[in-house]
Amino acid sequence: MIKKGAKRSRTSEHLSPVLCEPHLQTFADSAVKVAASEDLLIEILLHVPVKTLMSFKCVSKQWLSLITDPHFVRLRNPPSLSASASALFFASSSSKRCDPDYQFIPLDNSSDEFPTPFKTLNFIDDPLGSGISVLQSCSGLLLCASYRAGEANRRYYVHNPTTGQYTTLPQITRKYSKYVCSMTLAYDPVKSPYYKVVCVRRSETSRQHFQIEIYSSQTQLWRVSGQPFIPPEYTEFQNSIYWNGSVHWWNGSIHWWNGFVYGGARFKRRESYTLYFKVEEERVEQLPMPTTPWYRIASYVGESEGHWHLIERYSDFNSVFNVYELKRDYSGWFMKYQVDISDISIQFPEIFKYRCTLDVISLVRRGKEDEEDGSFLVLEIPGGMIIRYNLMDKSVKKLWEFVPDRKLYNDDCLRHVCALPYIESLACF
Repeated sequence: MIKKGAKRSRTSEHLSPVLCEPHLQTFADSAVKVAASEDLLIEILLHVPVKTLMSFKCVSKQWLSLITDPHFVRLRNPPSLSASASALFFASSSSKRCDPDYQFIPLDNSSDEFPTPFKTLNFIDDPLGSGISVLQSCSGLLLCASYRAGEANRRYYVHNPTTGQYTTLPQITRKYSKYVCSMTLAYDPVKSPYYKVVCVRRSETSRQHFQIEIYSSQTQLWRVSGQPFIPPEYTEFQNSIYWNGSVHWWNGSIHWWNGFVYGGARFKRRESYTLYFKVEEERVEQLPMPTTPWYRIASYVGESEGHWHLIERYSDFNSVFNVYELKRDYSGWFMKYQVDISDISIQFPEIFKYRCTLDVISLVRRGKEDEEDGSFLVLEIPGGMIIRYNLMDKSVKKLWEFVPDRKLYNDDCLRHVCALPYIESLACF
């Protein structure tokens, strides 16, 4: 083997090195055959761990070309609706003066076996000097933004935490940038290697009207989509590290959450429907919400393995969770699971000790439609514990326990926290 920086001889370019030991000579001959067969090399690289694979890009230009080739990426990560989170990022900051911290929690393996992609985002030195936060996780890519910056100056980035690659989005027309309400990433590797970013901003002519603009990674340009529209009252457009329940990408559409609002001594439903935007058709539609009693409130909305879920609980005490799933043709909702926390309190009696409600962090689907024994809820128990609750056999497993600190956790519960799914992806851009 020739060391990096060493000068190759004319002989070494054409002949295999002569080794004294026969078994070493056999090994060298095998290595030469592997290097000479691109198909065999690809077959081997397909089974190499992702972290090692990223290091292998430095071996040679040939290996770099193979690993970053779109065909290899599709072989290694076949586009599928079944992509499921292998870990969660817990993002938090208790002060506008502090950059967000990210606690990486594997859902299956220990933290030693699953290396942490990052603690803080430093893939670029943000020119505004404000740090960077994650707004959204979508099919393995992260939509990021300048953290402490006014909207008119904020920079947006798309980042792949698996490969370390990123791109800086061009700003929309300067005179409209101060009206931006939301940026949402739309990426479906099943349909295209390109992603889009959908911007919702207020119309320059009326604060009641909103306008959509779309950025395409294929054209690298922004363009206005459709006519201004008026959304239902209380529609949540804003992405934020403090709230991960308002904007969702699912089934080729972006969904803006419209839930409940306090009214008098009890909860009152805002609207019987919410909005979604079909990205390919560039059309805003209305989505009816589940019809449930006033005393139930939505505590979680999210997507997993191509399924969109809404979880409701009683407003006074969350003894029972009703988990609804939306049909892919948008024809209606149906109850998928019902969870009674008394099953959990047997193993974790501190649920009642703190007299607090359980917080639903995430719902993770695993397996095929008829094999759901791997699906589970990720819950926070007051006192700093994160657990996973199997929705079929009702088993409980502790994933993590936070130590109280100023930024992420206090004596009672997680503060200002959202959980972002982590999905390994070799997507290149």
